Amino acid sequence: MNHNKLNRQIGRTLMCFSAFLLFAFCTASVAQAQSKPKAAKKTVVVNIKNYEFSPATLTVNVGDTVVWRNGDVTPHTATGKGINSGSIAAGGSWSFTAKKKGSFAYICTFHPTMKGKLIVK
Repeated sequence: MNHNKLNRQIGRTLMCFSAFLLFAFCTASVAQAQSKPKAAKKTVVVNIKNYEFSPATLTVNVGDTVVWRNGDVTPHTATGKGINSGSIAAGGSWSFTAKKKGSFAYICTFHPTMKGKLIVK
């Protein structure tokens, strides 16, 4: 085999191998970027005590669960656009899983001065 022909063949082989490595690296990078670990879902509590929601404003992520716990001696609600607990008995609780992003104001329909806000990111 001619020396020049052998050099061209080695050059083509190296170019093909380099292209394969570049493709494999790019494919692995894209797959890794697409499979970012999702944040763990969490449960957060809003305490109802002394006719107040605490915290009054709460920020959670889509998929998180919010539990309203009524520590008062009277029933309360958490009611607003997209949130409707119905009556939460004294000592009772109600849970809600955030399914969409947004800002959701709510009140207690029995005691409208009780106001809260749920922010979902």
